[in-house]
Amino acid sequence: MESEKDGLYPIQLTEGEFEGMIYNYGKVEFVENEPNDTVSLKFEYDILDYAGKNLTDKEPFEQYIGKILEECIYQGIANNDITYTGGIDENRTKDSEQSDL
Repeated sequence: MESEKDGLYPIQLTEGEFEGMIYNYGKVEFVENEPNDTVSLKFEYDILDYAGKNLTDKEPFEQYIGKILEECIYQGIANNDITYTGGIDENRTKDSEQSDL
């Protein structure tokens, strides 16, 4: 269910090591490493319900939800239903134009 406060959709994990936990993603960005010709996914998140889990080391959880986010991005691109909001396109050379179609 969409949050009325910020428009974010909480995710509840239904299986695995983190079953029952509820979280949502915040800002997501791709960080380019030109010398290595790689791109990393960087994201913010908020845990809304720990479901009784004690996360003394958050790295395994972050890797787990990072894989989920990657899959969401891949599916969004494949289904042509991913939305980009905010930011700027620094490589843009001219203003957008309306299509003749």
